[in-house]
This record gives sequence, C-alpha cells and structure tokens, in this order.
Amino acid sequence: MALDCIAIMTPGDMGHAIGRRLAEGGVRVVTNLEGRSARSRALAEQAGIEDLGSDARLLTECDAIFSIMPPDQAPGFVDRMIKAAGTVGGAPRAMLVDLNATAPSTARAARDRAEAAGIRFLDGGIIGGPPYPGRPSPRIYVNGPGAEAFESLRPALDIRVVAGEVGAASALKMCFATLTKGVQALAIQSFVTAELEGVGPEFRAEMEGAQANLLKSLTNSLPGMPPKAYRWVGEMEEIAKTYGDAGLGSKTFEGAAEVYRLVESTPLGKEVVENRTMGTTLEDLVSRLADALRTETK
Repeated sequence: MALDCIAIMTPGDMGHAIGRRLAEGGVRVVTNLEGRSARSRALAEQAGIEDLGSDARLLTECDAIFSIMPPDQAPGFVDRMIKAAGTVGGAPRAMLVDLNATAPSTARAARDRAEAAGIRFLDGGIIGGPPYPGRPSPRIYVNGPGAEAFESLRPALDIRVVAGEVGAASALKMCFATLTKGVQALAIQSFVTAELEGVGPEFRAEMEGAQANLLKSLTNSLPGMPPKAYRWVGEMEEIAKTYGDAGLGSKTFEGAAEVYRLVESTPLGKEVVENRTMGTTLEDLVSRLADALRTETK
C-alpha cells in the first residue's frame, strides 16, 4: 500500500504538527477546512497542509485519513466519512486511521460502521506531545489489517504496530493516559483543595520531602494542561468506558472528567496553546483555580 497522500483531520495542535512532519518527509498532506476556525486554517497553512475543500475528495484522492480530534468528536467523524462515501461511487481509496483517545469498544464500533460502508479502518493511538520543530515524534501505535504499511512513514513519524484485535492500540493509549492525564486530574484536586483549606505550603513541603520526583513531574506538566482540558474531558470519559467494559468500574474517571470540565470553564481553559498568559507555573495555576472555585461558591 503506497502512502503518497495523507489527510489530517483535523489540523489542530497535534494534527498540524504531524502533518508538517509528514510534508517534510515528502508526503502530500491535505485536509478539509470547510467550517473550520481561523486558527485551524492558520495552523494548516503554517504546516503546508493543502485544503481539498470536501470530504469526498479526501476519500478519493488520499491513501489514508488520520483522524486526530477530541475523542467525543471521533464517532461523528466516522459517520461523516460514511456519508461522504455514499457520494463517491465505488469503494473509497482512503483508509481511515482513527488515532483518537477512545476506548477499545469505541474503536471496534467505529470499525464495524466504517467497514460496512466499504471504508477500510485502522485503530490507533498517540502517546507523547506534538512533534513541533526540534521535538521528537510521539509514538503512534496502529493495529488492524494493513497496519504494517504505515511503518514506511518512518523516520518522519515513530509508527509502531500493535498485534491483536482492533482496539489494542486504543487500549494501550487508555492505560497509559490513566497514569499521565489521570494522575494530573488527581493532582489538581489535591493541590487546589490544599490551597482552599489554607494548607498549600505545608502540602507542598510534604511533596518535596516524600514525593520529590512526582512533584517535579507535576511542576513541569500541569501548567501546560489548561488549554487542552476541553479535549481531556472526552478522554477521561473514554477511559471510564474502558474500565467499565473491563469490569473495573468507571466512576474514578467520570470524576476526572469533571475536574477537566471545571478547568475548561475557567479563563485558563479558554486560552490557546500558542498564546498563554495565565497559569504558566504550578503555583499560579493552583492559585487561579482556587480563586475560580471561591468565586463560584460565593
């Protein structure tokens, strides 16, 4: 399977950076910007991503469509591709590669709907940050029939094939995100509650003494979270679904989704990655979230 033309849907923080890396590797990279924001259009232009202007052209001109979007939008995008497939006549050329943070059962349901409409489907998951200039590629895991073809995208992207039933790549992503974004949700609860109860300095001192490595990790990671909180709500819900399906209970991560929903609702959550002025240190982030909660409860 040749991979000469790849669509990125959508060219947001992660998508446009992956698209840029592919374009630098000689791949034709395209998208459909119909109805997209000015920011998405600007990011696509910066990355050299061509706008084809229609879903039908994505299906007929591309070898693969990388679906990279907030997880709650992923099932609807599959349905959108199915609708477009009904207009092209014959089997679509493009394979749909779902790289979203979804539960294995969500991935399998998407596979079933796509393949019933004649669209080939791969499950996938992305672990790591966007490959901005000077940064390495995230690990991009794929699985399903035909996954090995995507190894040809190395070294531009760190593509890794996962064996097993469709959904295995999503399962890996869900389990890893539990111990990164899930832990960050717990950290928000603990740091902000300590601040509200007036024991912030004492809590920080305990962390410095007993959990210095964890504190260092959180100090580096938490300030980058607020502009992404809106995406992480759906990711926590998919993790909740993953563990519910496994019989391990879903309530922990339903609660984590509530934490990110709260962050999303604050001024910190309204900023964008490339234009931050608030919460850029752990101390400022905690202080602002505590202030937001105090204001909400007055």
